[in-house]
Amino acid sequence: MPAMKKDESVFRMLQSERDRCALVVDKINRELDKLPKGSLGDRKVRSHGKEYVYPCLRYRGESGVVFKHLSPAKAEEIKPALERRKKLQGDLKANKRRISTLNAVLLKG
Repeated sequence: MPAMKKDESVFRMLQSERDRCALVVDKINRELDKLPKGSLGDRKVRSHGKEYVYPCLRYRGESGVVFKHLSPAKAEEIKPALERRKKLQGDLKANKRRISTLNAVLLKG
């Protein structure tokens, strides 16, 4: 049986797709750097027999988890940015997985 000849156009297409995904990953990372980190939550504080509930932004800092108290208006303002960040993180994970798969296919070829 004669050996099959490789179709270089397929490999070029896969390399092009890998390069496109790498550009998307870079763009997502730049956008993630501009968005706030963390998640919104409520923090309960007891003072003088009363319990107060404050909205807060929770995120990891150098020394552990940081709680940043926010006004209710600021919490509503920051919510869309946090949702956008979560969506972008999912897209980033999917693109990194796609790059990994393409690299594995290209290495075999």
